[in-house]
Amino acid sequence: MSHKTPTSEAVLEYLESMIERLDQWVKEQERQIRELESHGDAMKVADRLELLYSAQAMLGYIARVLKDFESWLSNPVVTSVMPEDMLRRLEAMLREVAIKFIQVDIAHTSEYKDLLTKFAKEGKVPSVLMLYIQQKPQMPQRRRGEEGETPRFF
Repeated sequence: MSHKTPTSEAVLEYLESMIERLDQWVKEQERQIRELESHGDAMKVADRLELLYSAQAMLGYIARVLKDFESWLSNPVVTSVMPEDMLRRLEAMLREVAIKFIQVDIAHTSEYKDLLTKFAKEGKVPSVLMLYIQQKPQMPQRRRGEEGETPRFF
């Protein structure tokens, strides 16, 4: 990444403006973290609906950051000057986040499955779930051991 011509004043000024915008971006993200941490305190006394909306909002924050980060890493002006060691650290951090997020999904889904199992064993299915199941068209039963695609949702 060497260059043979001296850098012009205009290029240096633009580079400074890029640095300032990135600094503002980091400060805004840090502010967002503080707000989300503060929001966590409020959720300690939240009701079910507030908790549900908050969980959906958290997924919205994650989705926004993912979209922005993907856009950042798709920009050749950004990535063409990133050294390999920086990319290695980034890839490792993102892999850790991906693993943690999948672990959250597994833990939550497993806990929900256990809840449904409890309902089934006790024969006490909440009315909203019973109505949902009763109005669904009946799906053909799978035979034991039969392989098939794992459904993602109900």
